[in-house]
Amino acid sequence: MKRILALTAAVLILTGCTGTSAPETTMAEPTEPTGVATSSADPSATAPDATGGFAVSSPDFADGEDLPDSATASAFGGQCTGDNTNPGFEFAGVPDGTAAFAITMIDRSASNFVHWVHGDIPGDAAGIESGGSADLAGFEGETMAPEAGYFGPCPPGPDHRYEFTVYALDAPLGLADGVGFAEFKSAVDDHTLAVATITGMRSGPAT
Repeated sequence: MKRILALTAAVLILTGCTGTSAPETTMAEPTEPTGVATSSADPSATAPDATGGFAVSSPDFADGEDLPDSATASAFGGQCTGDNTNPGFEFAGVPDGTAAFAITMIDRSASNFVHWVHGDIPGDAAGIESGGSADLAGFEGETMAPEAGYFGPCPPGPDHRYEFTVYALDAPLGLADGVGFAEFKSAVDDHTLAVATITGMRSGPAT
């Protein structure tokens, strides 16, 4: 009888060991990346604002409101009939070490149609004068527009969103007129201290 009891106890001990389940594990929640990756050829990509204080405003329109008639182009057989003069801009909270600025204008409602690329604006500039794009220091980059330099809105339909992005740079880019957008954006990404944007709206076609 003692031998039977001993064998029964051994069996119970072994059964208890092999029947123990593994501890429950949980999958860790994915975390957001700490860096921001941008494509040098993607007009929709902008660098992060490194200061949080850099801002751009305009005396000619409020953020999210309509651009003035004078800012529209005169093109495409009367689809738009403006003076093609750039709006003015004022910079605030410019970060220390800013040696130059660059600006782009992109229609976010038309597959990121690039309207304006201008770089190496002097770093001591307080802004850009209304209608002053032709005399602006620096270089003009390649756009998708039929004309070089600033090319104003000329939308075929309603509610097009034109984003003006100003980059504060730690050094001039030293690029030539007509530089492609990919090369321009790659150089900008290497020298950006801060970014500020303002958006204007336009609807078309002209009637």
